[in-house]
Amino acid sequence: MKPEELRRTEYVYNKGKLLLVFLVMVATTAGAIWLGFHPPRDKDPHAIWFFVSLWLALFCILASLALPKLLSKRPGLIISTAGIRAPNFPDQILPWSAIRSFDRVQAKYSDVIVLHLEPIAARTLTRQWLVGRLPEWLTGSRAKVSIPLQVLRGNPNTIFDQFVELLSEAYEAERQAMQEDGSIAPNDEDEALEPALNSGGHPIFTYILLATLIAVYAAELTFGLEPPVAGTPTNWTLFVLGGTFRQSIVEHGQWWRLFTAPFMHGGILHLAFNCVSLWFAGGLFERLIGWRWFAAIFFASALGGSVASVWINAPNTIGVGASGGIVGLFAAVIAASFRFRSGPIADTLRIGAAQILIPSLLPFLSAARGGENIDYAGHFGGALIGAALSSLLLAFWPRERPTPRFGAAATAFSTLFVIIAAASLWPISNTRQFIVNDPMANYFAGKYEQAATGFAVRTAENPPTAPYYHLWRFMAQSRGNDTKAIADLKIAASKTDQGTWPYPVFSLFLGDLKPDELMAKAADSNQRCEATFYNGEWYLLGGNTQEARQRFEAALSSCPTTYMEYDGAKGELNSLGVQ
Repeated sequence: MKPEELRRTEYVYNKGKLLLVFLVMVATTAGAIWLGFHPPRDKDPHAIWFFVSLWLALFCILASLALPKLLSKRPGLIISTAGIRAPNFPDQILPWSAIRSFDRVQAKYSDVIVLHLEPIAARTLTRQWLVGRLPEWLTGSRAKVSIPLQVLRGNPNTIFDQFVELLSEAYEAERQAMQEDGSIAPNDEDEALEPALNSGGHPIFTYILLATLIAVYAAELTFGLEPPVAGTPTNWTLFVLGGTFRQSIVEHGQWWRLFTAPFMHGGILHLAFNCVSLWFAGGLFERLIGWRWFAAIFFASALGGSVASVWINAPNTIGVGASGGIVGLFAAVIAASFRFRSGPIADTLRIGAAQILIPSLLPFLSAARGGENIDYAGHFGGALIGAALSSLLLAFWPRERPTPRFGAAATAFSTLFVIIAAASLWPISNTRQFIVNDPMANYFAGKYEQAATGFAVRTAENPPTAPYYHLWRFMAQSRGNDTKAIADLKIAASKTDQGTWPYPVFSLFLGDLKPDELMAKAADSNQRCEATFYNGEWYLLGGNTQEARQRFEAALSSCPTTYMEYDGAKGELNSLGVQ
């Protein structure tokens, strides 16, 4: 029997699991392509195709890795006393002496042994199939060999135990041989066998953050000021509930929006992509640096993304989304990878982060000022802060410590960020409540019953302007098909001085005057602008939108901006689709 066949164990691929994964990938790809050709009407098709293209590229890479395993008739892994035959190099045996160190990286759905090989041995390896034609920066260095235990038939712990047992025996035999020859074994030989990364535990903060983002999005849909459009909050809702807006922050001092916007999202796709990216980032990085600094880097990057979005984007941009914080995490991953000067962990961190970070930043120069739905300016700001903060951490991260120092400071910063965001619920709630109780806002939101009630309250609160609120109440009741509209208007007219303005407007709606006659009753320019507006409402209630539009346009150009009629004309034109 050949030496490499001693205590030989073969592990075949679990092709049922591989086939299921491949079919899911194919179905997802087909769905992505269909979405590209049939984008939602309210979504930018270019943005949809951007993400579809990313997925297609990822699918091609994953397919090139999965198909050889699915179609192969050879064992996926062979372990013997002479070494191992790894999945990516089935025709070549890796002697135990070629292995410098190893890691076992475990997650919920994956379990991988990562081997770090001697450079000379690595250069002799040749990859099979299409994988051999892919660039090394994409597939990873040949000095790093991954053995995915989850795709093999057999208990992963049993396979790992056998691997460690034979590797330990080989190292012990080599040590004894060196002692017999009078050589000195390396002092750190045993340490080299230890995994360099503790991948146990769960990324708890990532889970909490994911749940928070989903809960906040549900709140946007529930407490929005306008009904969602195809499950998407309107811009008005995003603004009122805390999205960034330059004028509000710079001129009105609403700086708290910089802290609330990262928790919000503009649509279900926006939320889904960010949650998936956050899941990948948190899966490894939180365990690498600990939840305290993971949270601090996320919040600092999110704040940097908000500032960059406000500073760089167009002034009328409403910014929301956690992407600044998430991109900052991936930039921090690359910076933190330099803690591991060589080896599989550094390669895994850099390649994985770069594959997401580069597409997030490349379009920045051309799209940051172009009014795109994707906030590349926020991505840039988040990446800058994340990379800078992670680089700073390296200077204060002793190699003997599993996590960076100053965890208390990181916790304090994260706590402060959350407190500010939570405290912002007070101004947000007040603003929302004011708008909800504003009869004018309810009127143009189509909530005519609430608007009529609000205008009735205003008549008691503001006696000098009560006649105007009576008129608006009548219009709200008429729009809401309230049968008491005319009766209530007659009662209000009876309490109004017939010799003063705006009694003629009451006469118009009660049928005693015509629009031209109302204009003749107006004594000055202000009354004429009001008469023009209410004539427009009279035509609109009668179904003549063309005449109504002309009157509203005239009122908008002639009424003072402080008048109710100015706001009314502007709102009616918006409702009629006139920009």
